[in-house]
Amino acid sequence: RVEEMLGMEINVCLGNDGFSQTMWEEMKTAYLLHKVHHRDPRRMNGMDVMQMGVTNNAALAESFFPGERLGVLVPGAAADILLVDYQPNTTLTSGNLPWHILFGFNESMVTATMVGGQLLMKDRELLKLDAEAIHARARELAPAVWARYEQFASAA
Repeated sequence: RVEEMLGMEINVCLGNDGFSQTMWEEMKTAYLLHKVHHRDPRRMNGMDVMQMGVTNNAALAESFFPGERLGVLVPGAAADILLVDYQPNTTLTSGNLPWHILFGFNESMVTATMVGGQLLMKDRELLKLDAEAIHARARELAPAVWARYEQFASAA
């Protein structure tokens, strides 16, 4: 039905419930699961996945941030950018870019991030957060979180 909705110009978007940390995996999953579900490798092409995960997601986000231009690299836009260190093994063209993103990119390739024009990570180093302190605090809090989980799990 997703392809049918896209054909009706419904802005189908991609997201997750927080379990995954990377939209690239969500896009790859959408691409592959439609093929498996329909038992047809021609279903859900890469361009449709990019439309859902990039173009449509940006359009949805714009509805929550009136006046912001998202999902485009033009003067006056929000300037939310990832720089990826990607060395393709095959020729990269505009026609095969979606498949390079789906099967070539991963989160460890991100070298820099910018949000709202502000550089947050450069050369894989966080500029605004102390990652070691965050990890230490997470490890400190984890036993209590797991204890609460066990309490809820045993009550169910």
